Amino acid sequence: MARLDRESGISYVYVPCVPRDFRAEDASEAYAVTAEASVVGDGRVSGAALRQVVTDFAYQVAVHTVDLAQCQGRPSLPVKLPRYADR
Repeated sequence: MARLDRESGISYVYVPCVPRDFRAEDASEAYAVTAEASVVGDGRVSGAALRQVVTDFAYQVAVHTVDLAQCQGRPSLPVKLPRYADR
């Protein structure tokens, strides 16, 4: 799941993930990889283009972390996220 908070400009990515050496049934909460990204200050682009780049960055961090964690029952992750559009 990827989400953008339009007010703060922060993109969040959440991927369920039980690391290789852990048992999901022993956890008090669900295991997951989360990534957050934002831009501080003015960028060269704005609108949907900026939101897309920030969200794509957070997504790539999450995908890389899922690979490193060797998640059990790894979810099928898309190569790229759906594109944002200006409204």
